[in-house]
Amino acid sequence: MSRSLRHPSSNFAGLFAVIVAVIAACLALSLGTPKAWADEELPQLKISNGHFEPANLTIPAKSPIKLKVLNSGDTAIEFESFELNRERVVPPGQVITVFLPALDPGTYHFFDDFHHETGQGTLIAK
Repeated sequence: MSRSLRHPSSNFAGLFAVIVAVIAACLALSLGTPKAWADEELPQLKISNGHFEPANLTIPAKSPIKLKVLNSGDTAIEFESFELNRERVVPPGQVITVFLPALDPGTYHFFDDFHHETGQGTLIAK
């Protein structure tokens, strides 16, 4: 009787590939997926007359989201948040989308870096 002998490393390579695939799948599930919202339903901030509307916006915690920022003014603004690690210029009359990771429950401050004195607000993750 002849037996086919495999080199031990070939078994290890196959097992290693399966382990990596399982870990990748677990990570993907734990990170979550962005909430599937229609564009008109996305959370939105509007800056008008130097003020964000709403000044306090509640968003879902533990779920990545897309946030629309609309500049209805006639000068550029800069949406910035140190806590969210985001900084984006929004030209007059334009809308941008800010992608946010799954946030822990809490309050996250943002501001218009070009107009510190008026353009400030908070995202409240619940």
